[in-house]
Amino acid sequence: MKFEENNKQKKLKNGKQKDEKSGKTNCTLQAPFVPIYNTVKLRIKTEQMTARKCDRLRLITERDTRICNDYLRIIKYNEEKVLQNNGQVNKSLLDKLTLTTSFRTNHKLRTTVPHDLKKRYPRCSHDEFTECRDKAIWTYESWKTLQSLTKKELNRPRFKEKNPRRQSINRDKFRVIYTHKNTIAKIWLALRDSLDTKRSGKSNHKKLWLPLAFSPYHEKKMKLGKIKTLELVYYPETKQWWAHFTLQYTVPLYQSTKPPAVLGVDLGIKKTAVAVLLTPSGKVIMDNIRFIVDKERQHKIRHLDNRIKSIQRLLNIRNNNGQPTKQLNAKLYHLRRRLRSVIEQELGYAVNQLVNFILQLKKRYNLFISVGYPKEIRKSHPRGSGNKSLRSWVHKWGFRLFVTKLKHKLALYGFESYRVVAIGESWTSKQCSKCNSRNTIRIGQGQFNCHDCGYELDADLNGARNIGKRLIQYVLKPKYGFTRIGDKLSGDYYPITLFKCLQPLGQWLKDSTKNPSSL
Repeated sequence: MKFEENNKQKKLKNGKQKDEKSGKTNCTLQAPFVPIYNTVKLRIKTEQMTARKCDRLRLITERDTRICNDYLRIIKYNEEKVLQNNGQVNKSLLDKLTLTTSFRTNHKLRTTVPHDLKKRYPRCSHDEFTECRDKAIWTYESWKTLQSLTKKELNRPRFKEKNPRRQSINRDKFRVIYTHKNTIAKIWLALRDSLDTKRSGKSNHKKLWLPLAFSPYHEKKMKLGKIKTLELVYYPETKQWWAHFTLQYTVPLYQSTKPPAVLGVDLGIKKTAVAVLLTPSGKVIMDNIRFIVDKERQHKIRHLDNRIKSIQRLLNIRNNNGQPTKQLNAKLYHLRRRLRSVIEQELGYAVNQLVNFILQLKKRYNLFISVGYPKEIRKSHPRGSGNKSLRSWVHKWGFRLFVTKLKHKLALYGFESYRVVAIGESWTSKQCSKCNSRNTIRIGQGQFNCHDCGYELDADLNGARNIGKRLIQYVLKPKYGFTRIGDKLSGDYYPITLFKCLQPLGQWLKDSTKNPSSL
């Protein structure tokens, strides 16, 4: 027995020596890695492009839009042939109806099809047809799932003009080239120009060179991972083209022995931020609540705002009477700069207070932060609607700057990006955080009362609780089978596996069984 044990010990020693020489270690266990997708948006500098290049970019996207609509029309009239038992579209059967094949491909020879898209669009390659087909199938299947969940008849999907063009990086469809010494642009997008297929008679396409607006911020984000896909998007409101790059990088799955917790943060105008901690105990303690208000700076902001309004009235009077306004314009310029700096100081103070509170909680909990992000709030207060003073304050509200500062400062203290998520806050201020009823009333900006359960508390605190509960529901009760959580500010998507440790917080959703879709 001793002889066998000595042989085992020798083998272990020899194995360790070999691993040390080769630089490998077998005894260490690596944490599992989770893929994360990040979106980087770069504006295309159309002002630096020729008219021919702009026209070709427009023609390519408009042609893709027509192809996607043709695919949707073909699926509609051939549902019995194309649809499978599980409700999904069979891609191979759809190809037999739309695309012909030749001897060059590995498929069986198919010279005639009922709907020949290659004949209608001769300058479109086979790969671009498959990309448009996949996009049409995805929209049709999503429409089908939404139709099954509602009793109303939904309108059939249809792509609008200049549909976003999505391409993968395979087969040299596009390249990103850095030219730091170039005066026009530091980064260029070399896109394959597919409109020259039949005219030149060559399989090698020319490149459409597109200059991109670039900054050090974009350079850091582009170095995070590998580029997977590209999407060209046209915004008709600003008449600008944008390139959306999807990057993939891996993050180790963090495992902690601390109890999980979610900090819900509600942003406001009078109260800059209200934070409340949701723990596995199912109760809110007063020590885990923060109301962050800087009254001195808010008084300065109101004083400067009133001075600006009085000068604007004098400007209108002098303009109507034809009097000089040079001095008043100079005063207005300095006051506006001073107001902007005071607002930034107020946001900086609130971010510092909130970060100090978060660092205290991090010592005790495995912490995740859910920040309410009112993305479309300015569109809901257009000119001529509602209270004029409220509308002016909403348009001066720096909620985007607050969330960016918070994310940046927490990243300096070692917080991973997926731990701070900006979530849409629609209906969080009008919904009861106890029974999820919307039969509520808000007395002014401070008091919140529920008519169903009689619950009364601070209105901003009620919104912060709903924002924290919303992140828990996205993880534990994902709608429509979604497996990712999106960040409203950055556009990044994180897999739910990173948030699976929040399962002990499921008791916060017990009251939502009455109306689960309202949270």
